[in-house]
Amino acid sequence: MTVSAAMTLMLKAFAVFSVLLLIGAFLRAKVKIFQTLYLPACVIGGFLGLIVGPNVLNVIPFPEELMSAASSLPGVLIVPVLAAVPMCMQPAGGKGLTKQKDIITIFSILTGGCFLQFVVGLLVNVGCRAAGGEAYATFGLELPFGFCGGHGMAGSLGSALKDLNAPYWEVAQGVASTSATVGLVGAIVVGVILINMAARRGYTTVVKTGEAISKDVQRGYYAPDGEERPSLGVQTTVPNSIETLTLHLALLFAASGGAYILSGWVGKLNIGILSAMATWFYAMILMAVFWCIIRGCRIEYLFDETVKNKITGFLSDYIIVAAIMSIPVDLVMTYWLPMLIMFALGILVTVLVCYGIGRRFLREFWFEKILGPLGSNMGVYVSGMLLTKMADPELKTPALKDYALGYTLASFVNTPLMALLISVTFTRGALTGALLSLGIAAMCFVPMIVFCRRQAV
Repeated sequence: MTVSAAMTLMLKAFAVFSVLLLIGAFLRAKVKIFQTLYLPACVIGGFLGLIVGPNVLNVIPFPEELMSAASSLPGVLIVPVLAAVPMCMQPAGGKGLTKQKDIITIFSILTGGCFLQFVVGLLVNVGCRAAGGEAYATFGLELPFGFCGGHGMAGSLGSALKDLNAPYWEVAQGVASTSATVGLVGAIVVGVILINMAARRGYTTVVKTGEAISKDVQRGYYAPDGEERPSLGVQTTVPNSIETLTLHLALLFAASGGAYILSGWVGKLNIGILSAMATWFYAMILMAVFWCIIRGCRIEYLFDETVKNKITGFLSDYIIVAAIMSIPVDLVMTYWLPMLIMFALGILVTVLVCYGIGRRFLREFWFEKILGPLGSNMGVYVSGMLLTKMADPELKTPALKDYALGYTLASFVNTPLMALLISVTFTRGALTGALLSLGIAAMCFVPMIVFCRRQAV
């Protein structure tokens, strides 16, 4: 395929993804069940493309080249998305973490809970293979990559396994996308059940029901007579020089392109475990270096965190719709039984970690504060935010603020360690990966045990 033909194919693919996103946004605005579950337009559109496409009903026989582009796109776009993590990072200031005990506990729940999911998934792999069932070498990684990482990180798992020449990378990406969908829906369903149970038992501080989300949030758009429309971000450059969006994208793509070069160089040198690390891991490292240089030159004011988040959100919408519509259903369903066991155990462990540890170690508003980690460790950050707002609609408690701070700290710890676990599991086996995950989980709970007093039930 010529370069021109490849570029034309990508344009056609993005046109298809865009139509699916538009239909998904329309359905979210009109269909009650989608509003109740807070399903994003990209998830709705992705499943619509999957159902009508060649992998299910084949109502619309998308060309094989387009489906191939859809399966490859998440692994490519996830590189700039994860490269953005260190961008706009601010140094910790003010009070030390030892004075913020609830934030430490939330951090421990988010990180420890994530790596306990690795333990669950990989042990299901070990048990399945011991019983003579079908499971490829890295099966089980999809649980935390889908639950804690969401659909975007599902693409990163597929990308990493593709870089390692794993022949099953598309299946793993499909299983991870399925995991992300189960987690996204499960987070809302389980969260609402827990909120209603807590309200009846008097655990909630502010509200007594879980029906406090605005119509705008439910429908997925800001109506003219609804909530105040938030800003897309601060314009930091004059357009006759360079657009603000262009500046931010240029930095992201520079780190992403450099990551491919660095990854190839490390691979040629065969530097141990580093040779097996995913490209997006090196993109994060390069961005951290770039951001240190930018801060050293004192020009960080040219970059805005809200603008960065909107760019990564835009890329993530296309990642998700492409990842879901390209799920190889026939191959994924081969593993339906271990998947079912893995998802059930994953939900159970996540709820027990959030509820049990939160009730023991959080000092005040403990129930409101566990909802953020619960939503995040089963869905995405926004799921945690939605659940928190259901229990605290007017933000009368510090639950959302503490969750945001704990999540920020956890994201810097989780992402590189998740990359490490891919390479360890691929090269050393599922049992080694499970034992390493258990050790990491134990270490993640150390700050909470050391700094936070045990609370009476």
